[in-house]
Amino acid sequence: MTDQSRGQPVFVICGKGGVGKTVFTALFLKTLLEEDLKPLLLIDADPAGGLVYALDERATKTLTEVRDELVNAARSAGETEKESLARSLDYMLMEALVERTGYSLLAMGRDKKVGCYCPANTLLRDAINSVSDAFAAVVIDAEAGLEQINRRVTRNATHTIVITDGSLRILATLESITGMVNKGQIFVVQNMTDGQTAAGVPEGTVFAGSIPADNELREFDRAGRSLRELPAENATVLAMKDIAARIIGWETIDA
Repeated sequence: MTDQSRGQPVFVICGKGGVGKTVFTALFLKTLLEEDLKPLLLIDADPAGGLVYALDERATKTLTEVRDELVNAARSAGETEKESLARSLDYMLMEALVERTGYSLLAMGRDKKVGCYCPANTLLRDAINSVSDAFAAVVIDAEAGLEQINRRVTRNATHTIVITDGSLRILATLESITGMVNKGQIFVVQNMTDGQTAAGVPEGTVFAGSIPADNELREFDRAGRSLRELPAENATVLAMKDIAARIIGWETIDA
């Protein structure tokens, strides 16, 4: 397992929209749980909220809703009440936490309002960092593109995992991401490919492997079934075990 003496691992999965990062995140979670790296904090940081569906989950409250409650309450509160709000934020986060065996899930949610909420966002980010201390590792399904990386939302990442489909336009995005990440190791995973190739992977990154296109996975996705229910012999599940071993540094992972 990971060496906890070197700190809590924070895995950030990113890439352009449509390359399959949410599918990867669900399969990565499945592998980590089966290898007994738990409890895990799973953060669906994509406003579209695809991960909750890939796991057949539903969030009763999102982080955006918690943030908006905080903003609305702070507008009419005095200094004493604002201090009380800050202290109650952990409780507000716990209300948004979906707790399951081996992991808990927080969903970002879609922001429908216009305006600057920087102080509230900072407070919320710090509270999430505090909550995450109780977990063995954090897995973040980041928003598609470069926005969250550019704003350093994922600045605590120890492992940045970039999902690509091998196309030139995706590789251009990959080069941009590698230029923004200044902490931890960057791994590249090719999704929906016929074979493994490290061609075009930027210097300074690690090619972790490829995930094949798979009809069984597509059927699960179309039916809204949790990808955690995929059988052990499924091709994508087997590929993920090898990829996870390279990313985390396990010498072996039992099939």
